[in-house]
Amino acid sequence: MSHYLNGEAPHWYCHVEMDVVDIDGARAYLAEQTRIEEENGMLSFEYFVDDLDNPRRIVLLECFPNEDSQKMHIENIRLDVYAGLFSNFKLTVYGSLSQSAKDRMAAIGFWPPSFTGEFSHMPYFMGYHRD
Repeated sequence: MSHYLNGEAPHWYCHVEMDVVDIDGARAYLAEQTRIEEENGMLSFEYFVDDLDNPRRIVLLECFPNEDSQKMHIENIRLDVYAGLFSNFKLTVYGSLSQSAKDRMAAIGFWPPSFTGEFSHMPYFMGYHRD
């Protein structure tokens, strides 16, 4: 177990809230994408919905252990498919990302100034993470 203070942690989390545009398409995409993200090395890639029978709003919690997993995630996210299944994004990033990680997110439109939805970034303060 590693303890971190003031931005030392190599991992970070993304919390993404979005509206569901096509639930059947989303279910098929996520069933495949969760397996891809596990292969990418992400620590978690989990979705939660407001209503299991008729989801309108969905929340993604994902945890990147390092830059390599984020790089693979961005290469394999199939953003063209993702963007057709969800809308009205609200993104919060928890942790202290490197500039190269921010640059990768900006390149696909998920880091200001190019992000068009609601955005918040909270740097890492203190805690531990099991390795």
